[in-house]
Amino acid sequence: MRFRIAALVAVLLVIAGCSAPSSSASVAEPAPVEGFPVTIEHALGTTTITAPPTRIVALSFEEDVLSQVGVAVVGRTENYYAPGALQPWQEGHVDPRVVALGGPDGLDLEKVAALAPDLILATNHYELDSVYEGLSAIAPTVGYRTGWGEATWQDTARVIGRAVGKEAEVEQRIREVDGSVAALAAELPGLSGKTFSSVFYHDAGQFTVDTNPEGHTAKLLGQLGMVMSPRIVADVVNRSVGAEQMGLIDADLVRLGYASDQLRTQLAASPLFHALPAVRDGRVFESDVFGATAGNNPTLLNVPWQLEQQRAVLERVAASLGAP
Repeated sequence: MRFRIAALVAVLLVIAGCSAPSSSASVAEPAPVEGFPVTIEHALGTTTITAPPTRIVALSFEEDVLSQVGVAVVGRTENYYAPGALQPWQEGHVDPRVVALGGPDGLDLEKVAALAPDLILATNHYELDSVYEGLSAIAPTVGYRTGWGEATWQDTARVIGRAVGKEAEVEQRIREVDGSVAALAAELPGLSGKTFSSVFYHDAGQFTVDTNPEGHTAKLLGQLGMVMSPRIVADVVNRSVGAEQMGLIDADLVRLGYASDQLRTQLAASPLFHALPAVRDGRVFESDVFGATAGNNPTLLNVPWQLEQQRAVLERVAASLGAP
C-alpha cells in the first residue's frame, strides 16, 4: 500500500509539472467567493479549501448530510454488505448511480484519483490514518476532528457544512432532527433513566459489546434520557461477551445486531437468550447489519431512520418498570 501511495503521489506531481503554463503572462485570479477560502483543523492536519467544491468524494457517509442540503457527490461510501446498493436509509435521498468507493479490500486510491475530486471528506473514516497521505495528494482531505468516532453526528455535520459552504443550511437541518428527537423524548418520558446495551452477534456464541458511555449510541440514546447499563461498563472486558456470560447484555433496552441471518436463527434457539428478561418482555431491538452500520455511523439522515425503526421497542421500554 505504501508503494502504491508513493507512486500515486509521484504521478500527480509529474502531471502538475507538465500542466504548468509555458507563458510568462500573468493569469487572472478567480474572483473570491463568500466564505472561501475556508481552513479546517482535524486530527490529521489542517486542510484549506480555496473555493466551493464541485467534485466531492465522501468516504464516511458525508453523502447523507450533503443530500439534505442539495449538494451532489461524485464518489460515495461503499455498502460493504450489499456492494453497489444504497444503505436502506439513503433510498430516495442519495443518487444510486454515484461511484461507490471502498469495500472489504480497502480503498483504491487510483479509483479515487480517477474521479478528479476537488474535495475529499473522510470525517468518520476509521482507516484514514493509513491512507491520508495518499488522499491529500489527490485533493484537500478533511478527516475526523478528534479521535475516530468521538465527535457527535451534529458536530460532524457542521464540519461538512462548513467545508462545502452550506453552514446555515446544515444547521437548520440539525435543528429539525434534534427537534424530532426531543419530541420523541417528550412523548416517551418513561425512557428517562432507563438503561441500554448495544451488542453485535458476530460469531456463534460471541457478542461484541459497545462499552463506551461517551460513544455514538450513548450520545443518541442519551438525547432520549437513557444511560448505558452500568454492568456493561463495569464488567465487560475487551468489548467481548461469550454465550456463558450472556446475562451481562441484559438491560431495559437491548439493541442487538446480527452479522447474518444464520446467526440470528441460531441465537433464537438458545435457552440462555430466551431467559433474558429483556427478551421475555419484548425489549430487544433486533437489526441486521444495516441497522448496526447506522448505529455505528449516525448521521443527519439516518438518525430519524434509526429511531423510527426502534420506535415500537422504545415504547415498550418506556412503559416498563425498569430493571431492578
